[in-house]
Amino acid sequence: MRYAWGSRGAISDLLGTGGVLDEPELNSPLQAELWFGAHPASPSRIPDPELADGAATLRDWIADAPDAALGARAARVHPGEPQLPFLLKVLAAAQPLSLQVHPTLAEASAGYDAEDAAGVAVDAPERNYRDRLHKPELLVALSETMSALAGFRAVDAVRELVR
Repeated sequence: MRYAWGSRGAISDLLGTGGVLDEPELNSPLQAELWFGAHPASPSRIPDPELADGAATLRDWIADAPDAALGARAARVHPGEPQLPFLLKVLAAAQPLSLQVHPTLAEASAGYDAEDAAGVAVDAPERNYRDRLHKPELLVALSETMSALAGFRAVDAVRELVR
């Protein structure tokens, strides 16, 4: 993914592809995020020489053996359609990132259902909720130059300050 705050090659360095890439966009100064996940809209691919196209999707791999892929406990969270319980994002920030706010699980589910009821297509650009899941985040710094803010004021306290 490309963002103004992205790095000039940190992700290509991490992948071991250096500056020599087939896709020019992967080596752009705006290279900011590398995602690994099983979301239906864009699942990661796993090399598999036995398949005609040379790869399986992570989503299909999980579906084939959910207990082995996720562990029995995580596989039971979404019976009928086991899901990877997270999206791994590798961020390469060369500048400060914008503040992000994500809904709770209940808010995400309600928002998704409301947009469905309103007839907003899942892939519509104006849609806010593309699935029913919340988006908790965890930061693990891979370099000593990374810093982050934590411990924001409670919403009520912020509202009082704004008033």
